[in-house]
Amino acid sequence: MTIINASIEKRVLTNTDHKTSRSHPQVYLRQSQPLPPQINGTLRLVFLSDTHGRHDQIPLPLPHGDVLFHLGDAAIRGNISDVKSLAKWLRENSFHKERIVIDGNHDQVLYNPHMDFMKEYDGVARVLKDEAVQIAEGKITVVGVSWKSCASEDYSAVSSNVKKLRNESQKGNIDIDLVLSHIHPYIKRGGNGWHGSRGLTEFVGDLNAPLHCFGHIHWTRGVRQTESGTTLVNCATTWNEPVVIDYDPCMRKVKMIHCPFPDEELENAILRNGYLKKWLNDNEDTA
Repeated sequence: MTIINASIEKRVLTNTDHKTSRSHPQVYLRQSQPLPPQINGTLRLVFLSDTHGRHDQIPLPLPHGDVLFHLGDAAIRGNISDVKSLAKWLRENSFHKERIVIDGNHDQVLYNPHMDFMKEYDGVARVLKDEAVQIAEGKITVVGVSWKSCASEDYSAVSSNVKKLRNESQKGNIDIDLVLSHIHPYIKRGGNGWHGSRGLTEFVGDLNAPLHCFGHIHWTRGVRQTESGTTLVNCATTWNEPVVIDYDPCMRKVKMIHCPFPDEELENAILRNGYLKKWLNDNEDTA
């Protein structure tokens, strides 16, 4: 990946004359930039992760969208009251058509592994534990990886459930649109914070999923892309800002990513994440 000189980046992010490249998502990074209108023909997906009991600091109202996701670590150090509080907060403040949650390493009690924090979401959100499901009225297929699989580097259970869904489908082979995990994948030459699970990287690659969203490493919130074309988004809710993605289910493409950073943090984010210049060139276009 090409690392962009900060002075170049400032010019690129404020240039509105570039035409859209259909091969790459529009990436919005500046916190002072408003969330653009939803692109026609897309599903708007809203992501939270690693809130650690601080969900009440997220600005309201939440961005509108078709589906809201929380990618784990609602709690801090196994405090179940954080999960109970988040479930109540989601019920009161999320008006999305669907809510999907997965667990993270903090969403459990080490001395009592049989205590299931995720039951607190009953009636509020759908919990995915190594499951493959179709959501948004069947428009996209999502795979949710459990923390247990991430921690053990064993993705056989979720692989088996993907195969089961495909076998049961009357439409033949089902394409996977989105993979959710708490842990981050491994990216070759990714630098600190991007050297995660090699097994997860292989698993997502085998699925040929266009989009993989995760959290866990707070300070590497941001966007990358694999050599095979999978868009990777670290959705850690750093600075209390959700990540918003417009996804085209017909083309199976990510069209827009709103992953804001405070303006004073933006240069560091660019250097740390190595954003592709061709993505940023499309930054202001909403066609």
